Amino acid sequence: MTVKGSGLGVPGKTGPAGPKGDKGDPGAASIVPGPKGDKGDTGAASTVPGPVGPAGPTGATGPAGSNASATPLSNATPKALGTAAPGSSTSAARDDHVHPAQLALVGNVVVTEQTLIALAVGMKRMTLALAGITTADMGKLVVVPNGASTTGCEVQNAYPAAAGQVSIGYYTPALGIATTYSIPVSVYRITA
Repeated sequence: MTVKGSGLGVPGKTGPAGPKGDKGDPGAASIVPGPKGDKGDTGAASTVPGPVGPAGPTGATGPAGSNASATPLSNATPKALGTAAPGSSTSAARDDHVHPAQLALVGNVVVTEQTLIALAVGMKRMTLALAGITTADMGKLVVVPNGASTTGCEVQNAYPAAAGQVSIGYYTPALGIATTYSIPVSVYRITA
C-alpha cells in the first residue's frame, strides 16, 4: 500500500564516480608571471674563451723616454780640412762645432812704388821683408788687399823669396807720370 508522505524526504547515498571525461581545451595564456624559482647551482668554469671585445680608446701620451740609445755626441775638436774620407766615428758632431781656421795671418805689408812714366798695365814683382815667412811656405801663401789701393792696382800672388822675405806679384796702373801707387795687403799662410 502506498503511503503519501509529507514531502520531506531524506537524500540517498552518493553513487560511485563516473568515468573520466575528455581533456578540455587549453586555457588562455596568463599575463601574470609565476613565482621565481630557487637559484640553481653554479656551473663549471668554461675552458673556451669568449669573443674579443672592441678596441678601447687610445690612452694619453706618456712622458718622454730616456735618450740612452741615441747616438752619442762627440767632444773632440773638429778636424781641419784635408783629404776627403767617410770616417769611422760612431759619435755625432754638435751643431755649433767650429773647424780650425784654414788661414793664419803672417803679417801685413804695403806694395808701393813711385814711377816716372807708366804707359801700359804691367805685371811686376816686389820683394818685401816680412817676419814669419819661411822657405817651406812655397805654395802655401795667399795675399789679399786689406785697404783702399791706388786705382788700377791689383795683387795677384805671393811666395817666399827667402826666409823673412815675401815676393808679391801685382798689376800696376795703366797710365801715369811721376805717380805713386800703393797696395796695402795681408799675407796669409794656408794651414790645412
